[in-house]
Formats: sequence, structure tokens, C-alpha cells
Amino acid sequence: MSQARTRRSVPPVVMRPSFVSQSTTLALLGLCPRKFLEVLVPKCKADVIRVGRTVLIPLDVAEATLRTLAMDAVELGDDTVAEDDVQFASVDAVLASVGARRRVP
Repeated sequence: MSQARTRRSVPPVVMRPSFVSQSTTLALLGLCPRKFLEVLVPKCKADVIRVGRTVLIPLDVAEATLRTLAMDAVELGDDTVAEDDVQFASVDAVLASVGARRRVP
């Protein structure tokens, strides 16, 4: 006869991703997949890893490249927004675009 074991709750482990792809770019970098492929991938050409159709870039490289692009835009005074950039009305719309929902307590 065995006794039921008492289970302790384990706190969740939060991990930071190492790579960003066109499917995770909106959640991790705030870029739409099209801008990721057209702008960021050519700038990070030396660090790009291709797995089938998926394009992977190390997250720290992608962040550094975006930071450099942002500084260049600030120096040039470029504050325009392209017409094809995705603008979301709410947090729920952003989460829905990556296939997630907000957890209601």
C-alpha cells in the first residue's frame, strides 16, 4: 500500500531566448516579420542561421543592430513611420498576433 505523496509547488523558471526568428520577432523585438526579414537580416548577415525557411539571429546581435539603427535614425532626425508598419490598438491585439492571450487572474 502506497501513500499519496504531497506535492510542493515549484516556482516557474523564466528563461530568456537566445535567438530571434521571423515568428518571434514581434514579441521579442517589436518588429513585424516583414521588417525583420527585409531590414534586420541583411544588417546581421554574418550571424544569420537558416533552418529551412526559418531565419535565426542571436538575440544580442539583433538588439545591438537595432540599437545602432535607432541611433543612426536619431542622428539623421528621421522620425517618420513607414505606412506598412503594423499598429495595434491594444495589448490583446499584439498578443493575438503571436498566438497568445492575456491571462485573467
